[in-house]
Amino acid sequence: MKYILVPLLFCIISMQSFADIVCNDSFVNYEAVYELQSFTCNNGYFLPANATACTICQSEFSCSGGEFDFNPNKIQGLDFESVAVAQVNNACASNFPNNFYAEYEPNSHTCSSGYYLPANVDECTICPANSYCVGGTYSFNETTDQGIQSCVNGFSPSGSAVCYPHILHVGDSNVYLHSTKQTTPSLNIKIGNDVFYANMITERTKMNKDSSHYLHVKTADNIHYYVCDDTTCPQ
Repeated sequence: MKYILVPLLFCIISMQSFADIVCNDSFVNYEAVYELQSFTCNNGYFLPANATACTICQSEFSCSGGEFDFNPNKIQGLDFESVAVAQVNNACASNFPNNFYAEYEPNSHTCSSGYYLPANVDECTICPANSYCVGGTYSFNETTDQGIQSCVNGFSPSGSAVCYPHILHVGDSNVYLHSTKQTTPSLNIKIGNDVFYANMITERTKMNKDSSHYLHVKTADNIHYYVCDDTTCPQ
C-alpha cells in the first residue's frame, strides 16, 4: 500500500475592498501573549491579592495608592501603622506585608522636688549638696543630666530645691541661712550690711537633717527655742 503525503494548505484572507486570497503552503505557529492587567489605586486604597479592583484601606494600615499589576497571591499598597488585628482576605504568611519597624520612645520620669535625672540613668536621684533640683518630668538621655543646677553663689544641703546665700557653722554642723525671715522670732546674723536669718521653733529639732546636734537658745522671757533650717524645721 502506498501513502501519499498531502501538505496542509493555510490561507489567509485579508479583508479589503476586493477579497484577496493569499495562500501559503508552510505551517505558522501562533502563541498567545498575556499582559497583566494593571490597576491604579487612589490614596487610601490598596489592591488585595487575586483582586481586580482597589479596596479602601483598613484601619491600622496606611495606603498611599499607586499602580499595581494583578497578582493572585500578593497584597499590594498596604502598609502597617501598628500591629494589625483586622481581618484581611486572600492573605497568608508568605505574601502578607511583613515589614515591621520598631519605634522607640524614651522612658519618662517624674522627679520630686530635691531630685533630678542623671545622664544614662532610668531613675531619679537625690540632688547633691551645693546644687538645687526643683523637680519635674524628664525623658531618658544618655549624655545629659536633667533637672539639676549648681549653686554658683550659694550653698545647699543634699536633696534641696533651693540655694541659700550663707551657712552658720556650729561645731561640725551647720544651719543654712535665708535672706528673708521665715519664722518669728528668728536668729538674725548680720554680715556686713546684710542680715540673714535662721529659723527658730519651740519644738525640739536638730539643726539640719544631717546633724545629730541641737542649737538650743532661751529668750529673756524664758522661752526655749531650737534653731534649725528648712531640712528639719516643720514647713
